[in-house]
Amino acid sequence: MTDQFDGLLTDFSDEVLVDSAMLGDHAAFDVIVRRYGPHLYRFARRLLVSESDVDDIVQETCVAAWRQLPGFQRRSSTKTWLFAICSRKISDFYRKVGSCAADMDELREEADPRLRDPSEEVCGTAFLDALESELDRLPLRQRAAWVLREVEGMTYPQIAVVLELSPDAVRGQHARARRNLGVALDRWR
Repeated sequence: MTDQFDGLLTDFSDEVLVDSAMLGDHAAFDVIVRRYGPHLYRFARRLLVSESDVDDIVQETCVAAWRQLPGFQRRSSTKTWLFAICSRKISDFYRKVGSCAADMDELREEADPRLRDPSEEVCGTAFLDALESELDRLPLRQRAAWVLREVEGMTYPQIAVVLELSPDAVRGQHARARRNLGVALDRWR
């Protein structure tokens, strides 16, 4: 019966789910986690090295979101609020352990190998490897701004909430990341 009820919950808006979760409805919160968990995982995966660290950060984000629900004032969307929590967890992680690396495996095209041109595949793989390497060299804020904009498709105001910066500062971080990547990957143009 719970699975059937959970299935019905997926049709509700974030606002309704948050309202229900604020009243202690675990099933509503589970729907929020299932709705945005993959996005949070993808974001954390590009900013952290270890798969277990990614799992820990996403888990910590969900636990923190549940605990912080009573204080969620809806100044941003549910998605942006969750990304902000995840971003803070990642920043806290780096303060504790130091540097990080991005993993761009998920950016690789999942096309049928029989349809790929071998020369394009070698160039594409080499480019993605170079991109991954250059992303590793970017400062955390530049990398996060680039991933949130280019991979997650977030707007500058949304990224500003996530990274706790002004939209202009986010624009600057993103522009610096693009410029740095452009210079480093110039041979691929």
